[in-house]
Amino acid sequence: MRTTTTPARKQAPVINFACPSTQTGLTALIARLSAAVAEVERWAPIEDRLSSEFRQNAGPAPKVKGGVMKASKLIREGEPDFDMPAADWFFHSRDKILENRAKALAEAETEDARSAIVERHAALLADWDAQEAAYNSKKPRGLAHAKRMVSKAHRAWTAAEVAIVEYEPKTLTEAYELLAYAGMDGKRVFFTPGEDDLKTIMRNAAAALALHGMN
Repeated sequence: MRTTTTPARKQAPVINFACPSTQTGLTALIARLSAAVAEVERWAPIEDRLSSEFRQNAGPAPKVKGGVMKASKLIREGEPDFDMPAADWFFHSRDKILENRAKALAEAETEDARSAIVERHAALLADWDAQEAAYNSKKPRGLAHAKRMVSKAHRAWTAAEVAIVEYEPKTLTEAYELLAYAGMDGKRVFFTPGEDDLKTIMRNAAAALALHGMN
């Protein structure tokens, strides 16, 4: 009786990207990305909690009255005219006050006008600084540090992603590992290259295959 056997399908080796065996080349970049993700996961909840606490307790954000918009009439074809009453307008950032001062000074035609502009905007800036100081005094302790740490971790995450996308494999093994890493899927996958990034990865992997040959 003749028997036949079906060859077992060859399984690709499993790569443990969470715990790279060596900290050089591609594995070092993957380790950097994993470390950055861990920092984001550590600090983001802290920053979110403290920011929520700040929003609840701080009250209205600073704003400085810049002037009064004159009453006007909005004329719309085929519809009744709409009267727009006079209304206060406000600066919502210090930079906007500085921009307004620079513009006003550029348009001023006399020294007296420039002096009045400087004096007026000095008062506006003083008002803004006082409001901002009172507002910031209500920030929970540690919020500024948490924001810096989250921002730093996100920058490291982005830098690691870019480095992985642009990495040129040095061996056939690295070429395989790069393609496998780029193709990972699941809820805990934090490297998500776009279409152009994937093309770059494939080009770099293909160049390594061409250089080192395939057996």
